[in-house]
Amino acid sequence: MLLQDLRYALRTLVTQKAFAVVVVVCLGLGIGVNATIFSGADGVLIQPFPYAEPHRLVVMNATNREADVDWAGFSYLDLRDWRAQSTRLSSIATTSGRSLTLSDGGDPVRYRGVAVSWDLFPMLGITPMAGRVFGPADDAVGAPDVVLLSEEVWRLRYQNDPAAIGRRVLINSKPREIIGVMPKGFKFPEIAQLWVPATPLVHAQPRDNRSQQVFARLADGAPVEQADEEARAIAARLAAAFPATHKGWSAWVHDLRDELIPTDVSLVIWLMMGAATLVLIIACSNVANLLLARATVQRREISVRAALGAGRARIIRQLLTESVVFGVISVPLGLALAYAGTQLLTAAMPPDEIPYYIQWRIDWRSVSYAVVVAVVTAVVFGLVPAFQATGGTLHDELKEGTRGNSGTRSLARNALVVAQVALAIVSLVGAALFVRTFVNLDDYEVGFDPAPLMTFRTYLPADVYSGPDAVTNRVRDLVERLEGLPGVEAVFASGMVPLAGGGGGARCT
Repeated sequence: MLLQDLRYALRTLVTQKAFAVVVVVCLGLGIGVNATIFSGADGVLIQPFPYAEPHRLVVMNATNREADVDWAGFSYLDLRDWRAQSTRLSSIATTSGRSLTLSDGGDPVRYRGVAVSWDLFPMLGITPMAGRVFGPADDAVGAPDVVLLSEEVWRLRYQNDPAAIGRRVLINSKPREIIGVMPKGFKFPEIAQLWVPATPLVHAQPRDNRSQQVFARLADGAPVEQADEEARAIAARLAAAFPATHKGWSAWVHDLRDELIPTDVSLVIWLMMGAATLVLIIACSNVANLLLARATVQRREISVRAALGAGRARIIRQLLTESVVFGVISVPLGLALAYAGTQLLTAAMPPDEIPYYIQWRIDWRSVSYAVVVAVVTAVVFGLVPAFQATGGTLHDELKEGTRGNSGTRSLARNALVVAQVALAIVSLVGAALFVRTFVNLDDYEVGFDPAPLMTFRTYLPADVYSGPDAVTNRVRDLVERLEGLPGVEAVFASGMVPLAGGGGGARCT
């Protein structure tokens, strides 16, 4: 019987082309918008991070309520004590952002770099695509200087040449050996392009230099709550041991996703998912209304079939089969629109500002979601027309010229129209609020006209500019040279770029 229903539904598509096209386009638009937003929600909020046992990865931050500090890192000396005392964390790794200029005979290029402890990559379960990662011998005081490249740097600067492994280059004017290339797309913790060992750079920093961001792995069977309690206890012991630098300081441990995906990002994505769902409901309401109108035309045909012995359940199943066929046929159109939508989203995002783990693509999960949405919506919104078409009195429907229960069907259609209009108004108001917010951000008064202003950053390594006035003289020289350029009216140097931050104040290494 199912095959008969399918054949009948396909015949309907052929004989009623205009009706079929309208239904497929409506459902395709709804499915496409939903699949597009779902690809982002799935990639950012649902799928686990691409690390080994990501549910056991946590982040540890320092806090100081007395100094009103909600988030801070840790010092190298503190972490050395932490590793010795912690039992709830099986591995503790650190990162700290660096600006790394690579020079190898060609034009020097400044990359976003990270100084990491050697155990970071084993903790994440990441292996290089070429060469090797850091080992304990690389992350030690006096060890030979080495560097890891991202796949992007290896591809663009060295054209994937295997001979680049083992090559010596200058990183911030200091010779380092390239020992490996990380996997394609990997830029941990956010958009890093080069990695260097941390210990040679930070081992001499004082205990109150809290510049190290800490990632850790929970011990087997240890929940986050126990690790958090232990962190507070260890922080209290350190505060008692070093009151001059640790008074009021504590620590807390939380899930990796809470650190990498801010709450406002999650909120925006779920709001977008809600808006996309409204679009799908509007589209499906429109389709349900079309099916109701079509059922009114088919009312007499259905009554004849019932008179010939077809039960109500049998007729409802056939009508639902038609709805499901319409939904399934809408999937390719929806996926095509979703693919175009994801490409537009990707093109609109600044590639050097979005963390590498925030991504969206149409994969098998998005396709499965689209198919499920198509089938479920077809069944749900096909039920109303099916029950309306098979309701009423058979005797009245067979009478010539009778109106049957058209009043009831008109009420259903009117209700669907009201629902569509209400949801459309909600969607329009929400879209208008989003647009107004972005316009307000663009027109925000900052107290000066930023249009004619340009900024750039300089990086002065401490081992090169070690003299008492070396940095000051170099900055003065840069300012004087820039003032002499045509079209430049004024130049100033600062450790802080207005509205953009920067300038930690530490001597760069």
